[in-house]
Amino acid sequence: MAKLTQWRIHSPKPADADGRAAVMATRAELVEMLAGFNIGPEQDGGDFEVLHGPGIRIHMPFEDPVRQVLVEEDDDSIAAFVLMAIARRFDWKFTDVDTQRTLYLFRGNDAG
Repeated sequence: MAKLTQWRIHSPKPADADGRAAVMATRAELVEMLAGFNIGPEQDGGDFEVLHGPGIRIHMPFEDPVRQVLVEEDDDSIAAFVLMAIARRFDWKFTDVDTQRTLYLFRGNDAG
């Protein structure tokens, strides 16, 4: 079985004055944003560590607001499609944890 990729997802905005990564969203906002991709906690409530979705698990920090998340692929036949859909929708950076390579997605010109 091939090793599945782990991604660090974070804002492309510069770090703050203390060197912390830029804010992505609050925990509640992030859950709401990802719900449209069939991604969410196993149970309702604010005390969760992992969001589950098609082919992926998203490990959430308890820090609020959220500055970065760790995504683990658990089914590589589906995960790539879900991650690409998320990348197209949100302006976040996807960095491979093992290689430190960053996924860049060309969004084109939506103006016309």
